[in-house]
Amino acid sequence: MTRDERLKTAAQCYADGCTCAQAVFCAFLDEIHVAREDALRLMEGYGGGFGGAQEVCGALSAATAVISYCTSNGKPGAQSNRQEVYRRVRQAAELFRREYGGVTCRDVLRGQPPQALRCGLKVKDAVLITHQVIGGQTCTRCAP
Repeated sequence: MTRDERLKTAAQCYADGCTCAQAVFCAFLDEIHVAREDALRLMEGYGGGFGGAQEVCGALSAATAVISYCTSNGKPGAQSNRQEVYRRVRQAAELFRREYGGVTCRDVLRGQPPQALRCGLKVKDAVLITHQVIGGQTCTRCAP
């Protein structure tokens, strides 16, 4: 899927009532090979910064899940691979922090409740950041 297709998918999911986390994660389902319904269930609790608690932004949490899935080799104890996963997740967090001044909903929304327009922009940016961090290419490790 192209970057623009991912953005369109995420925007449509968000417009349909998905949380920020669900929208970002669903934009990468072609890479992750998880059923949409399962993805929606899995990611729902991350919306609003961990169940609406305004902690780590749900869009960034979903980006972390996608980056981890596409980068990890799935082998416990593989330290060199783990360091690569961590490096990419930190890169995504730093890009998000530069854009929004923090990584929590509280930081991004300045203590205000989630807002459709502002959260929609976070979804877009999280998709772009994820696409950038995984190299905009197919996750070869994710192939079925």
